[in-house]
Formats: sequence, structure tokens, C-alpha cells
Amino acid sequence: MAVKPPSLRARMAATALLVSTLTAALLIVGVALLLQQANDATAQSRLDARVSAAAATVVEGPNGVRVLEQPSRLLDQDVWIFDGSGHLIDGNLPRGVAARTVTTLGNSSETRTTTVDDVAFLARPVVRNGVRVATVVAAESHEPYERAERSSIWLTIGLGVATVAIATGAAWMAATRSLRQVQAMADLADDWGEHDVGRRFDPGPGGDEIAHLGRTLDQLLDRIVDSLSAERRLTDEIAHELRTPLAVVLAEADLARHETPPDQREGLDNIHAAAVRMRDSIDTLLSVARAHASGERATVAELMAALELPSTAYDGVVLSAPVSQLVAVLRPLLENAERHGSGEPRVEVTRDGRTVVIAVLDDGSGVPPDDLERVFDPGHTSDVDGSGLGLPLARRMVRAVGGDVIARPGPGGRFEVRVSGR
Repeated sequence: MAVKPPSLRARMAATALLVSTLTAALLIVGVALLLQQANDATAQSRLDARVSAAAATVVEGPNGVRVLEQPSRLLDQDVWIFDGSGHLIDGNLPRGVAARTVTTLGNSSETRTTTVDDVAFLARPVVRNGVRVATVVAAESHEPYERAERSSIWLTIGLGVATVAIATGAAWMAATRSLRQVQAMADLADDWGEHDVGRRFDPGPGGDEIAHLGRTLDQLLDRIVDSLSAERRLTDEIAHELRTPLAVVLAEADLARHETPPDQREGLDNIHAAAVRMRDSIDTLLSVARAHASGERATVAELMAALELPSTAYDGVVLSAPVSQLVAVLRPLLENAERHGSGEPRVEVTRDGRTVVIAVLDDGSGVPPDDLERVFDPGHTSDVDGSGLGLPLARRMVRAVGGDVIARPGPGGRFEVRVSGR
């Protein structure tokens, strides 16, 4: 089973999701690194400030080194001062590993930093007259900074997720809006190509991609019109060229029939009958060409009258084709229905939106499902393909005005002529 590919809208939204997710991830990583650097710098700055403040309280006296009272207990917290011999002269040692770390740093004669269990330690000697008289040790826990860092990262992640969702939703909505415009234009172009090839978008010069699409579709519609016009001109010219030699064939066949005994006329009668059908077809094509040139449009009432059929509820609807062309299309269908049904064929006229559906029905066996399209193939012969223009040419003629001829499956025969109406 073939997997249906994702829609263009889904691909655009997925692209926006991927790009915004990668961008958000890079931003989160960047914010985390910046926060870590900022917190480390802040912790180090606080350690430097506290050590400097504690060092300023160290004075020498007659009885040795002493420590002045700190102006703030906050400055005295987690600060230890050792004399030049490494004895603690201010502060209370912590327990465990921290105590050993503080004691070791208290004997340091140079500035040292270390970290134990997320606690940063800074030791700085106090020098007077070139002699180390004391060492100040301060500690700063990283836990508050890490807690703030985690909160900030979670907040950043939340904002990133919201940003990704908003970006993806915005991309989906923008794609939906743009593709809705494209789909509407495509539907209009398709409808105009079938029912009104003279309509155009006419977006004018410049504009965005939608305007460029409108100009492209207008060019395609122009090509359709040119192609149809060229096809009609070719058909008209061929019909004119065939008319004269066909008249000669008919005249010679008539003359030969009159000069031939009745029991020997079968072949000449077949030639004459075929030439008459061909003449009728050419006359119909020329009549249609003249109707196109004059811009003639039939009403349902005029069509019913030309076919000698009763009026309908849609008599006032104007069809997109001349009477002669629609009669030429419907005649073979009526002949088929009359030939294959047990009674008079029925004609039903209904509306399907802007389309008028003229259905020819009979109570015969109908068209086999496998032949619903083949009966319209040029050269296809079947029991339902009648004389005159034939089904392939009938479909070709009605499609030239944006309509169609469709065969429906049985029971019973049903052929529908679908043309635009207003």
C-alpha cells in the first residue's frame, strides 16, 4: 500500500518546527553557558570582596596580630583568619572535609582557590612590610547560584517551547492562508477553463508570488483559448474543403444509382447513405462554426424546442453553447436510446451547481462498466455507438465549450451532457 506523502502545508510547518527547535536549543545552551560564567564571576567577585574586607581588619600590635571587629556580620560569615604561623585567630572552623581544606589554605603564603563539594574557597595572604603576617580564607557556596541557574534554564526552556509552538502554529496558519489562496485560484482557473475561458485574474504588473501565479494562470488560459480557436479554425477549414468533393460523390452516386438495375444497387446505396451522413456531419460542423463566430448561446427552452421535447423547469437557463452544437451532440444519444430501449427515450434536465445536466435515458441494457470510457474512444465500435457524429466527436464538440458527455452504468442506458448554465 502506497504511503501518502505529506502535504506542502505539513512540510512547511515541519520545517518551521525543525528550524525553531534548533534555534531554541542553541539559545538555551547559550543562555546556560552565559549563566554559568556569570555565576562563577559573581561568586569569585564576592569572594574577592569578602577576603579584601577581612584583610583590612588585620592589624599588627605589640602583642602580635589581632583582628578588628567587622562592621557587618555578613562580612564575617564563612571567613577565617590565620596568623603567620597558621593558627586560627578569627572564625569557627567547619566540620569534616571543609575544615581540613580551610586549615590547609590558612597556611598558604600565596593566593589560592579551590572548590570542594560545590563550595569555592579563596585564600589570600596579608603582607605587611614584605612579611606575611596572616592569611584570610573565605568560602562561597555555589548552591544558590546553581538553584537560580536551574530556574533560569527551566524558564528559558519554557519560553523556547512556547516560541517553537507559536512559530510552528504561525507557519501552519501562514501556509494555510497562502495555499488557500493558491487552491482558490487553481479552482477558479479550472472552472474558467471548463465554463468561461474568457475570464482572467488580471493581477497587473508587480506584486508578490500570488500575483505572479495569477499572471501565469492567465497565460495558460490564453493558451487554452488560442488552442481551442486554432482547433475550431482547422475544423471549419476541413469542413469547407470536404464539402465540394463530397457533393461530387453524392451526385455521382445518385447518377450511378439511377443507371444501375435495382438488384445491383446495394453497394451504391451504402455509398450514398454514408455520403449523406458525412454531409450532415459537415453541415453541423459549419453550423456550429457560424454559431461560435456570432457568439450565439442557447436557452434550455430553445434546445428542447429544437429537439421537439417538452419544456422543463429550467427553460430560462442560458447554456454556454449554441443550439446547433447541442442538438448535434444530443442527436446520437437520442438515436442510441431509441434503438436500444423498448420505448421512447426520456430526457431529464437538472442542475448541479453552475452546470446544467441533460440526461438521455432508456430502459435497455445500458453501457457495460468496462466500456463507460471506451465508447468515447475514436475508432471504438460497440453496440451503443450510433450513427451521425458518433460519441467521440459528440464529446469533443461539447468539451470545446467547457462541457462534457458522460456515460453512466446501468441498469438502463444513461448518457449525460453537462454544460455550463446561468
